[in-house]
Amino acid sequence: MLSFKRITVLLCAFWLFQSVGLFGQQEGVSLPFIILKAKSRAVEKQPDKVMPLPAGHTVLLDDSIMEKGRWVIKGKCFNWRLGFHVPEAPEMSVYIKNLNLSESDTLLVFTPSTEDRPEIITSDGNDVYYGTGFLPGDSLIVMLHTQQKTTPFEIVEIGIADRATSGPEREFGSADGCEVLVNCEEGRMWQNQKDGVARVLLKVSTNLFWCSGSLVNNTNNDGKPFFLMANHCGKDADDLDYLAWVFYFNYEGEGCEFPLTEPGRTHKVVGARLLAHSYFDADRASDFKLLLLNRDVPEEYHPYYNGWDRSGNVSASGVTIHHPKGDIKMISTYTNPVIPADFYTGHGEENGMYWQVTWSETENGYGVTEGGSSGSPLFDAEGHIIGTLTGGSSFCSDPGTPDYYGRFSHAWESEGTDSTYQLKCWLDPMNSGTLVLNGTNLDTTIVRANFSCDETNIPIGNQVQFVNYSTGHVTGFEWYFEGGEPSYSEEEVPPPVRYDDLGSYGVTLVARSTHGNDTLIIPAYIKVLPVMVPNPSIKGVFQLSFGKEIPANMEIRVYDLFGRNVSPVLLREQDGSVYVDISTQAAGIYLISVSSDNGTLMLRAFYDKRNL
Repeated sequence: MLSFKRITVLLCAFWLFQSVGLFGQQEGVSLPFIILKAKSRAVEKQPDKVMPLPAGHTVLLDDSIMEKGRWVIKGKCFNWRLGFHVPEAPEMSVYIKNLNLSESDTLLVFTPSTEDRPEIITSDGNDVYYGTGFLPGDSLIVMLHTQQKTTPFEIVEIGIADRATSGPEREFGSADGCEVLVNCEEGRMWQNQKDGVARVLLKVSTNLFWCSGSLVNNTNNDGKPFFLMANHCGKDADDLDYLAWVFYFNYEGEGCEFPLTEPGRTHKVVGARLLAHSYFDADRASDFKLLLLNRDVPEEYHPYYNGWDRSGNVSASGVTIHHPKGDIKMISTYTNPVIPADFYTGHGEENGMYWQVTWSETENGYGVTEGGSSGSPLFDAEGHIIGTLTGGSSFCSDPGTPDYYGRFSHAWESEGTDSTYQLKCWLDPMNSGTLVLNGTNLDTTIVRANFSCDETNIPIGNQVQFVNYSTGHVTGFEWYFEGGEPSYSEEEVPPPVRYDDLGSYGVTLVARSTHGNDTLIIPAYIKVLPVMVPNPSIKGVFQLSFGKEIPANMEIRVYDLFGRNVSPVLLREQDGSVYVDISTQAAGIYLISVSSDNGTLMLRAFYDKRNL
């Protein structure tokens, strides 16, 4: 049986929602509106995308603002409301301090166009600072339902979205026309990874910005809400600012046609805490930021905690998933190997802290990145994060120019031993030494096959030790090692696997349980490379040894770090080896491509004339 107190709460709640209609008016009671003025400022395009995209600003309110609200009382139900109006504002938001709602309190925020679906805040949102995110319209109402005549919060700032100086307004529908929606064919194989990516409304003092980022898995596979993005996104934010950051999940279109109406914005998480970040500017750091969201991501959001690869190996292909200009989720594809590089010079550099990425045209467009894409994850072909976007110069009008992503491998522990300047402490809390970690969606009702190994690029004749990270109530395993010896194992941890032939080989793990099986297949996971000596070479001649014999149907090409084919290159075979001669070229780093029936492999060759 319901208690009298519970019945009272339900009746008051019913009255509250009935009163939301007619834009907050009730029983002839006029609603007080505070008239505010937006700042006049132009929104300029930022071609290098080093800074986050401006989204708006906030207006500070004086301490007496709460006194201007109006109470409406009905029996033991108390209703407080206050309105704000900013002429011609495209969108507005509210920032609240000392939010301390009781379990029976309900706080509503809405605009004329969201009156039938107000933002509902309960005691679950209690914090010292809270932000609602943008709602469309130039008038906004804050309404409290309570059973005692007190306001357990303070409205301290009103957020106002910037008006674009030309073209479509920011956010929905504002991304450039070459972008590819994430649910087009290009995103079919990336449906898990996309569920980890979110757009972020940043607050830095009185300035608001758009960025992108991703949930990221840790070696405990426990769904702790770590969120990875770029440090230049809100670099100067303080602890209070982070509490009001808004993370929008599943902000995307349903298919491959751009939707006529904006997707719902209900999948939000508010607030985060800064855990680690790059210490220096982009010239001396890989530009990363790791946050811990203040609240777990609800299961109904279908969150995916993306995996990562910290090996530093060059990725031959992959994608980025992002929110250009704060718009709905897009996907951009690369089909040429990424290049280690320096951000400011753009020069290829073996120990560069960035990945240089050049995008490729695909079936439904020529996806690039834009302002608002900053912080988005760069994925390799296996779906692991290998970087976060700092900036670049790719545009729809010039899609062939490169972008630069801070290397995940550098952020792991290269920027300091202090936990606040590295990812390792947070993402490998068990200190397992894991090089590659798959993502997870935390579905505990089924098993998940998962594995990694100590090295994925090996010389011919070497062994690989695999590690099993499968989860769930597993009753048995089946390993399949293409091109390896042994080629099959049923052990939880298989014996070392030896590879004697050049090529790229897949690995399959089947995890069995009484509730069902899960299979993880990673094609071309192990890359067996020829032994190359000397490297570096002071004469520009490199000997490639292939073990037993030179593979049939082999083709060798040489590229510079900008992907240009290098010629002339002299090749000769002798005693089971191939000699590659690039002595006529300038000193530097080159990529030697070795193609055979078992795939294509890339080797880095260092030509150093300094000792001649």
